[in-house]
Amino acid sequence: MSRKKWSALGLAAFAGAAVAFPVGLLLGGRVAIRQEDGPQAHRDNPPVQANFRNFYSPKIHEDPYVQDQWRKVVEALEAQCRHTGERCTEAKAARRSLSEKW
Repeated sequence: MSRKKWSALGLAAFAGAAVAFPVGLLLGGRVAIRQEDGPQAHRDNPPVQANFRNFYSPKIHEDPYVQDQWRKVVEALEAQCRHTGERCTEAKAARRSLSEKW
């Protein structure tokens, strides 16, 4: 093959990959299997104690370990607000954010 044909083949391969990669990401995100019945399902359940984070979780905010750590941070902010009167606005915002997510 001539150099011109190799160049055309390389350009076509690059263009195909540039189109196929984002399409694959979009389609892969839509096909993700839900682990729950709906958005309200895990709000009604009590908090789950997890010893480690699920690295393969498609959504980090649905990971029980992350939820537990986030809850601990919010409780620490609230405790600091109660004891010292500092970081109260952050504690309120964190609690509101936590209640909106779960």
